[in-house]
Amino acid sequence: MNVMLYISAPILAVLILVFYYYFVRRACMATGIIDTERRSVRAVTLLLAACLALLSCSIFSLGAIFSLHVIAVALLMQFINFIVKCIGKSKYKNGFAVWKKIYGSGIVPVIVAVAMMVFGFVNMNNIVETDYTVYTQKNIREQGYTVALIADVHFGVSVDITELKSICNDISKKNVDIVVLCGDIVDENTTASGMREVFAALGGITSNYGVFYVYGNHDRQPYTDDKTFGADQLRKTIEDSGITILSDEVYAVNDELVIVGREDRSYGKTDRKSIADLISDVDRNKFILTVDHQPTEYKENGQAGTDLLLSGHTHGGQIWPANIIFDLFGLNDAVYGYTRINKTTQAIVTSGLAGWGFPVKTVAPAEYVIIKIKGK
Repeated sequence: MNVMLYISAPILAVLILVFYYYFVRRACMATGIIDTERRSVRAVTLLLAACLALLSCSIFSLGAIFSLHVIAVALLMQFINFIVKCIGKSKYKNGFAVWKKIYGSGIVPVIVAVAMMVFGFVNMNNIVETDYTVYTQKNIREQGYTVALIADVHFGVSVDITELKSICNDISKKNVDIVVLCGDIVDENTTASGMREVFAALGGITSNYGVFYVYGNHDRQPYTDDKTFGADQLRKTIEDSGITILSDEVYAVNDELVIVGREDRSYGKTDRKSIADLISDVDRNKFILTVDHQPTEYKENGQAGTDLLLSGHTHGGQIWPANIIFDLFGLNDAVYGYTRINKTTQAIVTSGLAGWGFPVKTVAPAEYVIIKIKGK
């Protein structure tokens, strides 16, 4: 895989360089002010294209996201121009002056990319409450249960401690029964002090049965050699905050509901228990709430007897068109929202409180989720 990255990165850089060279050159020609045939203009155009290509290849940067949005919209405009040519036929050569100015100037891709970045920043920093109601045929108490779901805080990316405490206070006022922390609360960029702050705040949420946590793929900082805290320190901090960690464990909330917490699949490829093994001894008359950071194994959960599966991880796609790519290639069983797996098993994927890597979110909202479980 690393070899493929080393091979594909230079090829991608060259393709982007060529694209931007002709994109900038066409924009200059559309203005009619700059002589694009001059050697100095060509040199400056090539230099500018090289800078944009370099920016685009640094994929984990906001500049790259902006640049790639420009490319995506520009390619769409090119396709539209092709359609206009086909429709206009011979009239296109000396006509369609307004369209040619708009298309040639490249202003639309730039405006759209700027708008997307502004929207993404506002969207990331405007955390909303998303509500679901799910129904079960199992015999649960008349008032049902209320579950608060929080995932993918990635503390340090966009959410500060003041805002997080405000959200925790809002949830505490809702008289929820269970709080579920569905992984990636922290990541490689979270400091040790930040890690302590975030779990102290989340552990302080008032609920009737407690706060429960499963590991995500980032929490233990596996993607860096420069860790700011260790796995043991993380576990102790979580437990000292009054939060129950469930790592391939079953927790009986009461006589009619159990929580099954999965070890994250990125850690448990060899020794992660199957959902069938985990709940083999669980009374199927009880409502089985399974929590798994990554939304996978939907079929297995349906066959095993999970009633409701909660996940995060995807960020709802976070940056368009990642959500489309996730769906197209089936990287997860779901990307965002509610899914009915079969007659008795349902699933919800939250887009998370924040996102990873970029302070923008252009697809799904930044959210915490309130779920009401009711009997029929």
